[in-house]
Amino acid sequence: MEGLIMPRSAKKVSVTAGRSLTGLATIIIGATLLNGTASGNTPASCIMLDDFTDQDAFVWRSVNDNVMGGRSAGSGRLEAEHLNFAGAINTNGGGFASLRRQLSEGQLAGVSHLRLRILQDDRNYRVVLRSDQTYFGRSIAYQADIPPTGRDQWQDIDIPLSGLSPSVFGRKIPAPELELARTRTLGLIIADGIDGPFQLKVDHIMACKSDPGET
Repeated sequence: MEGLIMPRSAKKVSVTAGRSLTGLATIIIGATLLNGTASGNTPASCIMLDDFTDQDAFVWRSVNDNVMGGRSAGSGRLEAEHLNFAGAINTNGGGFASLRRQLSEGQLAGVSHLRLRILQDDRNYRVVLRSDQTYFGRSIAYQADIPPTGRDQWQDIDIPLSGLSPSVFGRKIPAPELELARTRTLGLIIADGIDGPFQLKVDHIMACKSDPGET
């Protein structure tokens, strides 16, 4: 089944196809079964954080560089049962756009990785998690790259939640590992130093635990 691409309209789960170029996440090419379970179901080892099907349950908010005087624009909206994160980066002051949502206390306890189904352009995006952990009183952003998946193809990726990169205001800092049980927010950010438009579409986000025997 490796190498099959799923049609966008079928909200399906997938099996792992290979490692990303960055080595930080696994790219999963669309297939019809996961551990022998029929497509369309959330795997037993995962919980759905957001499937972007309910406008009334949309809880994502924009946080862009205008909070520090920047000129970038970015927003998220529901569109055909997926999240459309789009806008334009202006590196003349700040140079980032992001979305974030609150998580329930303990929601990521015991989770090994996030699984996202995405359609992206050629820009560089990251996943951002925050807890109540701080560095000299500042909230620490724990980040992981979203690997490039190619244009015009919906693909699934796994983002491991160990070894995340801690930073404050975009600068890497020495900090302990993220304590997942204390995670408060989940976010998406673009801050790749390139001016111009961007667009990232997300079909769903799941929080998963490694299957028994999985490394």
